[in-house]
Amino acid sequence: MFLERFKTAKEFDPHKHSFNPLEGIDYKRAREFVAVAYGSEGKDTLTVRNGKRALLPLVKNAKRLDLLREVDASGPEFVGLSKEAIAEAYAVVDDILVSPVLQSVFCKRPNFAIRNSNPPSSIVARIDRTNLWRDDALLLGLSLVSLYKGKVIIPDLGFYARDFHDALIREKRLAVGVNSLSELTPKMRQLCMLMEDKSGDRCTYQDADELARYQGLTPHTMGWNDFMKDMMGSGVLVSFT
Repeated sequence: MFLERFKTAKEFDPHKHSFNPLEGIDYKRAREFVAVAYGSEGKDTLTVRNGKRALLPLVKNAKRLDLLREVDASGPEFVGLSKEAIAEAYAVVDDILVSPVLQSVFCKRPNFAIRNSNPPSSIVARIDRTNLWRDDALLLGLSLVSLYKGKVIIPDLGFYARDFHDALIREKRLAVGVNSLSELTPKMRQLCMLMEDKSGDRCTYQDADELARYQGLTPHTMGWNDFMKDMMGSGVLVSFT
């Protein structure tokens, strides 16, 4: 529903285009990349925590993901990190680059420029999860979001949402859609519900009721009944801007 507004936007195709996610990377973007690269598996283990600590200075100082091992790991940013932690970080990136799509997009000579002019040029990323491995689609989408400085529109936030997207909400740079509020973490759900503009169409009863409460409507009053009828239907869809 969102992408129809951007028929003249430049289109990103992961099967044709390439960009360097580490180009101009700063501490914030490096933390976001590490969080996405590791995901949620084993997040409380010592091995993962140490690997995350090692991957952060590696991606901050690497020219490209496939050149991670060229970074001098004897510098001050690596003090206290064991060889095992650095090896763990290497292994995580090796797993990412096993994907032929990510290898091509992240490591070939860049041919897709993300121009953050004022205002930034519009980009539509058509990331089709029916043709991409789930983790590939996630890393591609989140890397593009991290690089882009303009208004970000994510029609399927339930798949892409991460806690660090709260900064986009605070900056009023995020518009999203979800199939159901239950797809979101409690923190992200609350942040979205506090966004100024909310709309629903074909909502579940539970989602329609929650939207009604945030509108200040009293349950089972005439206004609440009318609102619920407008929101509910045979499908589920909620959007926020």
